[in-house]
Amino acid sequence: MKRIAILLLLCLMLPFFSGCTGVDTSPDPLTPTPAPVPVVSVESPVIVLPPELAGTPVTLSAIPLQTDHALYLTFEMNARGRQRQIPTGGYPLILTFFVYNTDQFAPGYAPSTADEVRNSAIPYKTRSLHLYSENILTHNEQVPERSSPAGLFYPSRPYAYGVIIEIRQV
Repeated sequence: MKRIAILLLLCLMLPFFSGCTGVDTSPDPLTPTPAPVPVVSVESPVIVLPPELAGTPVTLSAIPLQTDHALYLTFEMNARGRQRQIPTGGYPLILTFFVYNTDQFAPGYAPSTADEVRNSAIPYKTRSLHLYSENILTHNEQVPERSSPAGLFYPSRPYAYGVIIEIRQV
């Protein structure tokens, strides 16, 4: 009888030894975590070409100039092998270089015309160059200029840059 009493006592005490003391230890129900909303970012460089020059290789790179609060842009357009696309007299071009801090505009903003650049109050420079077939056009530009007012552009913050190329009507 002593053995039965000990076994009965052990059976009653078993839940206390196994951790079941009546306290709810189940994990909290999972609350759904909101999925992050993807932010549309602008891929730099933004290069806009007229239809007449579609397919012409263009590169644009930028080096931040922290002391001048500007970008040093290096532009190259390769017209080699484009004899059929570019007339003998070439094309007179207007290039509008621009830079801007992306946090000052709606996510995904990228200008697509020179007028849009001029009307949006972002730093820009316009240059007139001439492109002939079989040549490589190179140009360097600092945007904004060294003498520009402070606060136009901060290379330490996220930025986008680009060039809009138009054929100048003669």
